[in-house]
Amino acid sequence: MFQRSLLALAATSALFMFGANALACSTIIIGKDVSKTGTTIVGHNEDNGGRVIAQQYWVPAQTHKAGEMIKFEEKAAPIPQVEKTLGFYWTQTFDPKGASFSDGFVNEKGVTIVSNACSQIFPENKEEVKDGGIGYGIRRIMAERATSARDAIKIATELLAKYGYFSNGRTYTIADPNEVWQLAIHQGNKWVARRVKDNEVVYIPNNFMMNKVDVTDKDNVMVSPGLVEKAIKDGKYKPAVEGQWTDFNFREAYQPAKLRDAHYNFSRNQIAWKKITGKTFNSADEFPYSVVADRKFGVDDVKDILRSDSKEDGAKGDWYHTKGFGISRPTTHESVVYVMDENPLFIQAYKTLARPSETPYVPLYPLAKPAKATAFLTWEEATKQHFHAKPESFSYDADWPVWAFINTANSVEYMHPAYKKNFREVKSLEKELNAPISEELKTAKELAKISPEKALNWLHAKNVEKFEKAQEEMAETFAKLTPHEVLVLADAIDSKGDETVNIAILGDKKLKAEDINDSQTVAGPGRSSVGAKVTLSSLAKPTASEVKDVNGDGIKDKLLSFKAKEIAKDMLPGAVYDVWVYSEAKGKPVTGFGTALIK
Repeated sequence: MFQRSLLALAATSALFMFGANALACSTIIIGKDVSKTGTTIVGHNEDNGGRVIAQQYWVPAQTHKAGEMIKFEEKAAPIPQVEKTLGFYWTQTFDPKGASFSDGFVNEKGVTIVSNACSQIFPENKEEVKDGGIGYGIRRIMAERATSARDAIKIATELLAKYGYFSNGRTYTIADPNEVWQLAIHQGNKWVARRVKDNEVVYIPNNFMMNKVDVTDKDNVMVSPGLVEKAIKDGKYKPAVEGQWTDFNFREAYQPAKLRDAHYNFSRNQIAWKKITGKTFNSADEFPYSVVADRKFGVDDVKDILRSDSKEDGAKGDWYHTKGFGISRPTTHESVVYVMDENPLFIQAYKTLARPSETPYVPLYPLAKPAKATAFLTWEEATKQHFHAKPESFSYDADWPVWAFINTANSVEYMHPAYKKNFREVKSLEKELNAPISEELKTAKELAKISPEKALNWLHAKNVEKFEKAQEEMAETFAKLTPHEVLVLADAIDSKGDETVNIAILGDKKLKAEDINDSQTVAGPGRSSVGAKVTLSSLAKPTASEVKDVNGDGIKDKLLSFKAKEIAKDMLPGAVYDVWVYSEAKGKPVTGFGTALIK
């Protein structure tokens, strides 16, 4: 017997609680015949609001005990584990509440997985699930077991048939060195899978995009039992030729058109398709699911699309990304471009560790294992904490190199005059990091003829070298953007307290304390630690201030007083936070942060 999943209801509620901008993932697929690399390219922006920390791991192949069960979310169905699982690269969305639908993977067979939320399906079409259904398990199990993208579809759909999908709707993109498939899942056990053709370009935001699906093409299309028949019965699909399902429009049949019309989806579609086709589409119904490209696209073209801001971005007096209607958004915490290769070891990734419009794509070879410094937990502990996170795990740690990227993004969000200059410097760094890649691959392929392990170790050293170079550059950039020191004069801040917390902006040779404008000053979390609904103007405002020498260096400082609960209202109790001050002196932006434990 099936029972209604409480998790499905929770997921739907979460959608409206966090707002539409929390749904902001974007995926681009370039077929191998229209790729400048001669291989498939998959680009993806991952968006989640709040205190999200992205970590990278290599999870080795495992042998499991007989009878072992997998259970991810507390209320999801337990699933039997197989005896042996594959090794895989894992980019984790580490979220205080657990992230069921964000992680990316590349396994040792080259199977690469990303996804886009496609919620708000027709309410009457929602189906019940068994024993709580499956959510996170879909992506993790595909990564652990799939030997090809087509095999991943088989694994996923067998799980759907047995348990049902507890989330509202989602489209998974699954690539391997030979094929790319997209699997669009509707809550329960309704789905359609389609292979992306080698001459196609696909873009998808957070709504179902598949239209004109030829269900009769058994080699390249699969659908769940009863999917098309139900759409016909409900009057949501009428075949052009009766009995011939060559033009099935999944997006019309299973999701309201208002989701494609919603500005947070419409705007991204319009921006992406303009860059892909050169045409401006002014109606949601006009947006294609895919196009047969008349030109070739490279890695830089995909990066350019994923970095796209909107015309609403950059408004004076607020964070650069406030409304968030571009492709690079307030909630974009990482972006990645995968270049497939016939040998999975040589698959390339270009990955940002914060918003792609503000930080560099750092090259790496996923199967050669990421630099150890890209994570602060072991993969075992990260797996254990994924749905049972400790608040202290979300503390700011100056010794974790990834914060250099996040800090830079947070600074540039406020330092508007530096935005374009920073981007030029980011592009220059990328050019330097990318220059040796063709020679690296040539050397690695020669080494692989002698010893695959030697090739792997050599590429791993390149992963470390490039990450360290990028981190150093970001640390220098952040130091230039925030030359004035900020001190939080409290070890802890009570998130529910009315007491006063003092924060000092220290004066120096270039900053006079009396020039700081109290009316243009706020304090709170950094841009990357909050969702799209939190704006600069909603942060804490000072209740009092004075000019005095706080640190005894003979130079006057600006001492600002805030209410504790106002500073910490958008912060996670139990974690040490980077507490930011955003201010202005003589019309120029001033920002920086100190740290304190949030109680």
